[in-house]
Amino acid sequence: MKQLFGLCLTLSFFAPLSSVAAGRHLDDPIPSVPAGAKIDGVIADNEWDTALRVQLLNETHPSQNVPALVATEVLMQEDGENFYVAFIAEDPEPGKIRAFFRDRDSAWDDDFVGVVIDTFNDERRAFEFFVNPLGAQMDLIQDDITRREDSSWNAIWDSAGQITATGYVVEIKIPLKQLRFTGGLPMQTWGIDLLRFYPRDKRHRLSNNTSDYSVSCYLCQLDKVEGFANLESKTNLQLVPTVTSTYAQDRDFPFAAGWDDNFTAEAGMDVRWGITQDIYLNATYNPDFSQVEADVAQVDINNTFSLYYPERREFFLDGADYFNTQTNLVHTRNIAAPDFGAKLTGKYADHTLGLFLANDANTSFLIPGSQRSSVASLGEEESYNAAVRYRYDINAKTNVGLIGTGRLADDYHNLLIGVDGDIRLRDSDRISAQVIHTNSQYPLQIQTSYNQPRALAGHAAQLGYEHDDGVWNWNMRYTDIGEEFRADLGFINQANYRQGLIGGGHNWRYGPGSRFSRIGLGGDLDITFDQDGRELEREIEATVNAEGPWQSFMLLGGGLRRRSFENQYFDEYFLNFFGQMKPRAGVFIGLNLNGGNNIDFANARLGQILTIAPRANLFIGKHLQLGLQHSFQTMFINGATLYTTNLSDVRLTYQFNTRSFLRATIQYSQTEREAGLYRFPVEDRTRNLNLLLLYSYKINPQTRFFIGFSDSTMQNDTLDSLEETNRTVFTKVSYAWMY
Repeated sequence: MKQLFGLCLTLSFFAPLSSVAAGRHLDDPIPSVPAGAKIDGVIADNEWDTALRVQLLNETHPSQNVPALVATEVLMQEDGENFYVAFIAEDPEPGKIRAFFRDRDSAWDDDFVGVVIDTFNDERRAFEFFVNPLGAQMDLIQDDITRREDSSWNAIWDSAGQITATGYVVEIKIPLKQLRFTGGLPMQTWGIDLLRFYPRDKRHRLSNNTSDYSVSCYLCQLDKVEGFANLESKTNLQLVPTVTSTYAQDRDFPFAAGWDDNFTAEAGMDVRWGITQDIYLNATYNPDFSQVEADVAQVDINNTFSLYYPERREFFLDGADYFNTQTNLVHTRNIAAPDFGAKLTGKYADHTLGLFLANDANTSFLIPGSQRSSVASLGEEESYNAAVRYRYDINAKTNVGLIGTGRLADDYHNLLIGVDGDIRLRDSDRISAQVIHTNSQYPLQIQTSYNQPRALAGHAAQLGYEHDDGVWNWNMRYTDIGEEFRADLGFINQANYRQGLIGGGHNWRYGPGSRFSRIGLGGDLDITFDQDGRELEREIEATVNAEGPWQSFMLLGGGLRRRSFENQYFDEYFLNFFGQMKPRAGVFIGLNLNGGNNIDFANARLGQILTIAPRANLFIGKHLQLGLQHSFQTMFINGATLYTTNLSDVRLTYQFNTRSFLRATIQYSQTEREAGLYRFPVEDRTRNLNLLLLYSYKINPQTRFFIGFSDSTMQNDTLDSLEETNRTVFTKVSYAWMY
């Protein structure tokens, strides 16, 4: 594997330059004005009369580079402190505009406009800002190396929208302190994509740019715009004090001891300092990392691997993309109870660096295996956690990087170091590679509880090749993860395997007027062995998918799989269907179906499984939203029902405006088992009901107020009804001072 990585690195120096020319320069620079516009959703001539004006003439999806269906004019200017953008979005039928009052980062089904800016002009990373016609904000980080968008990033910026008789207007004000760029240049040159999303029967993407589907990079195709002359670093300090209080009552089954009362009230502080415009220091003391939003419930029955839950906490989210690699080696949700933390992230020329340190008063981590994973805990023993990430951009098409992570406690450590690279050989072809080494030590209680050695030394390696020209695509990937590989700060829930995969597909695209905009066929074949050469799995699958009317997407797939579990081989087949549509404004409907033969992991035998998971979101008026999500799963053994589980997640939200909402969340789960079909004792019936009532008021992502109440109940075979186990009242207030 080291030879393969070396070959990839060597190829990078001989990779041809892209045949796609860099995006053209806009004709004029962004003008500087002494005072920016008032952000109120009204275009006043005296505020925008000197602005740079750009028309969005191209539709880039679902049709490629055809004339835009509707007219959109974009106005841009800056005042040395802020970047101002306004959109005049014409619509021949304003009554069909899709716009609702929503919380941040949730208006993706509406009409909306926005700007993507590659502020370093390195065609690798960009900031994205979007606004719906009522002013609801969405912001993201675009990582063109990993090809991921991260909506968990939150900036502090201003926006307003207004629906008019001829369409709608949006105004945006982005403080330059919220962006990262190279200061001190005579003139800034940024990649820019000005966008409008026009959802009707299809979701039309309109842009100032054209798009070449045969090119595997997005940011390399953007127009360039100049402006912001002689920007220098200024005072850039953000202080966010936080006060939280919680009153909780808990009791443990069988409830003989009664309720335990606990009241806490704490203050904390977050600091964000822009040392320069491209290097930032974050620090936190006594942070409140409480989870005020409920995670979406997931079915975990008949599943041997740990489930993934995303990070939601502000300190870890700012600059989180600086730690990205092809593998998830930094998953900060593992740090459950920090008292302090510090983080440095920045970019200088072709060098990108990220570093963070934090303690954890409640340390837990994954212990992965080839067929299952477990979550181990050191209890309340404190650990110290660190990660460092460095990336060097060799040229416009190639980068290499280093990563290191560590978790340290008494008689416990996990240390990781890795090297990775990404090469774009031609417009449609990419090679990626990564090699990692880990060293770990477990204390005695982990050794005995999980049958683990005291000292472990492991490896992991990955080599991948992808081709995608918009019509044909194929990929090959080899993954090798050693038996003693541990990434305790990341999320790697399987180890001790070697896998080879080859796949491909074909797309048929149809122009304007067609009922379907795209139909695709795909499939792959993979085979997996453990490190001793025993076959774990071989699988072949095929899919057909389509994008059609009502903004619909449908996928039908199936396959055959031979899988090993507890030294037995099982022959499985599976069929799956996924579909979603948005037939009208404010209505989303989705359905996921899975069925076939599947291993009963609890009893190491073959059964038949069926999963039905519908989902719907419905707006009643402009303010009230109902979200419904349900999962039904059942398994049969020789015609008898082994278990049936139902999991429901219901959320009713009243969005008063773009700043405040009241939400009620109900999560209910019920599992019924046929105990006589299990090889160990199980409950015949379990039920859980969780309720959460939350009021939220946000001026911006850092200045906010929460108050809420939660209640948890459970039932098992010894209880006749649901019994309370926890009830909590909590408040949180924070305020962002920016200097």
